[in-house]
Amino acid sequence: MSATVKNIDKADYLLDKGLNILWSKGYNGTSVNDIVSAADVPKGSFYFYFKSKEDFTVRALQRYFSLKRAATIELLNQENIPAVERLFNYYNKRVVIVRDQLNCSLGCMGCNIGLEMAEHSESIRTTIVHEEQKTRQIIVDVVKEAQKDGSIDANIDAGKIVDFIEDAYKGMLTSMKENKCADPLNNFLYFLKTLILK
Repeated sequence: MSATVKNIDKADYLLDKGLNILWSKGYNGTSVNDIVSAADVPKGSFYFYFKSKEDFTVRALQRYFSLKRAATIELLNQENIPAVERLFNYYNKRVVIVRDQLNCSLGCMGCNIGLEMAEHSESIRTTIVHEEQKTRQIIVDVVKEAQKDGSIDANIDAGKIVDFIEDAYKGMLTSMKENKCADPLNNFLYFLKTLILK
């Protein structure tokens, strides 16, 4: 194994350990000591792979969004299924992950860190926006398919439809965390199905 591959593996290991801490404790609640303690590595190792906690957070967010897309995006690519059904299946899978795997507690790491740091770190803010746009563009393409077959109103811009759905989803996650229950998730799916993906 080359030194470069070893370095990538160690960096990914640190990211995986630190990602969960950032997700649960937030940026300001997480210290470099927390990350290296969780990874059981010397503090100097952290600064060998990352310039700062901010740099670590940017790369952790990139990894988070990549893993998040990998867990759900295949549902949008099942071309043998009608586009509108793929869209609902996709959002339902995201809700199931938050509700059943994360117990309605953590929400979206991107949303959490964004709310905390958007006004304080331009690199963190732009990373979140860029990663969200990559996901939204994939969804937009499926919405356009649904518009072509008449399942979704073609008079409304597909990008604006996806922006509305995604913004509603982010708001729903905040309400879920505040209320510590799945009601906002269920409401989101109900109105998604009855008002947009009819």
